[in-house]
Amino acid sequence: MVIVMPLRGIRKSIPVTWEWVWIIFGVVGEPTGGFCMKKVVVLFSGCLSLAFAFFCAGCASAPKVNEISGPTEIIEHKGTAFGVAQPEWVGVVLGTPNQKTLSKALGINKHIWVVSKSGPNLDFVKTWADQVDARAEIGASIKQGISDFVGGRAQGDKSDVEETVERYSARASAVSVAGLNKETDWWVLGRTKLQKKNDVEPKYTYIVVYSMDEDMYSKHIKEAFKGENDKVIDDLIKYLMNYTMVAAKD
Repeated sequence: MVIVMPLRGIRKSIPVTWEWVWIIFGVVGEPTGGFCMKKVVVLFSGCLSLAFAFFCAGCASAPKVNEISGPTEIIEHKGTAFGVAQPEWVGVVLGTPNQKTLSKALGINKHIWVVSKSGPNLDFVKTWADQVDARAEIGASIKQGISDFVGGRAQGDKSDVEETVERYSARASAVSVAGLNKETDWWVLGRTKLQKKNDVEPKYTYIVVYSMDEDMYSKHIKEAFKGENDKVIDDLIKYLMNYTMVAAKD
């Protein structure tokens, strides 16, 4: 049997003998003709090792996104292209509004707000959340927190309670968000099992974390409620310091 090896620089056919067969399968020897087959075997083994290394490298590609995360199928996220796993804080901010828990998960010793927005276009969702929605949503969150506080504390007859709620609500709109900082963000492309079953297109969910120094936040609240009962305002500040807005909107 004769094998023609189409390699550049090799013009002759090489006869395949049993010596070659034994060499390929690892039996080192030197057939007749003075051709040193030990070198051939070493070279052949080296090529096999190199090919195997490349194969393994191809298998050990970037970490895959978990296909199912709870009821939601995660198709892609911010770190997918770089082989970066989803940070733990993402699950925490979506699972609790507790300020201490959020501060610990994020490593931020400030007051935290989380704004989450969903939609089919990532660029639009990010731009809208960062440049339009964030401050409006945070302002609405502060106003809602004040309304909840007053509604739970107001005493007297119906007219007195309504007057107090209206007064505080009006002042709530004056609470400044100056000093608000964007800390971090993350996005996920996914859909629920039910949506997948019904062939609903996946949507992007964009989560952005904002913070403000607590002393500055307290100052803004006191300025907005100047003239009101100091003890009530101190209680309001304590209440708002534990109030976090976490909401996803389409």
